[in-house]
Amino acid sequence: MIKKDPDGESKKIPDKWGLINTKGEIIAQPQFKSAACEFSEGLLCVGTEAGVGFVDKTGKLVIEARFSYAKDFSEGLAPVRIGEKWGFVRKNGEIAITPQFDDANGFSEGLALVKGKEGLAYINQAGQVVIHLSATDAGDFHEGLARVVLGTGTKDKSKEKGRAGYIDKSGNTVIQPHFDDACDFSEGLACVETEGKMGYIGKAGRMIVAVQFDSAEDFSEGLAIVESNGYCGFIDKSGKVVIKPQFTWAGQFSGGLANVMVGDKMGYIDKSGKYVWKPTK
Repeated sequence: MIKKDPDGESKKIPDKWGLINTKGEIIAQPQFKSAACEFSEGLLCVGTEAGVGFVDKTGKLVIEARFSYAKDFSEGLAPVRIGEKWGFVRKNGEIAITPQFDDANGFSEGLALVKGKEGLAYINQAGQVVIHLSATDAGDFHEGLARVVLGTGTKDKSKEKGRAGYIDKSGNTVIQPHFDDACDFSEGLACVETEGKMGYIGKAGRMIVAVQFDSAEDFSEGLAIVESNGYCGFIDKSGKVVIKPQFTWAGQFSGGLANVMVGDKMGYIDKSGKYVWKPTK
């Protein structure tokens, strides 16, 4: 599947990847072993015979393909792996943070989650550890908070699921870890799971939308996808169902429209639930 991007997209023909613009014009002939689907901060991660690097929107390789793996740019830096260790590179190709981590996420709100020999931590753009975590899992910061998962303390690590809560940028726990699972905050709310059902909390940790859905996703443009009895619909921030569950799949709203599927047919709806493009194969 090809995912469109306002400034271009990647395309596979048939064993190599190239780039086309939104007019369908080829701006880089198929030549890459792999390519990300979307540009991030003007650059696209591509794989070559020599390794992984980055191209600009003309298809020019602007960061030499010298990495064994790389992730998207965010806040001016991209996680890259040299050998078995992860560090960060600037847009001019210079190494900003020396590869030293076992894994690394991109920067979000000035901090990046990394994994080292002492476990998980958050670093700043100088590469300094600012938050040490005693957690089994964690997420990126969104709206000032990050999801963290703490172990249950069981001796059998294979059965240890953990409990999810949230910390602030000082590393303080602001929402106690008592959820089975949790998502990032989006538009002031985060979906959480308890005993197999999902609802939404606010930043104070108070339940805003009662736990009741089989699955739930982030809010986008004031609406969130929820699933009940195998069908997807949309709720508002009060928990009111504004588009009843009726779709076999749904995507988030963007520009006032959402992509939906009915059976194997795909179409688009507006925020009232009316089709602007009826489902077709």
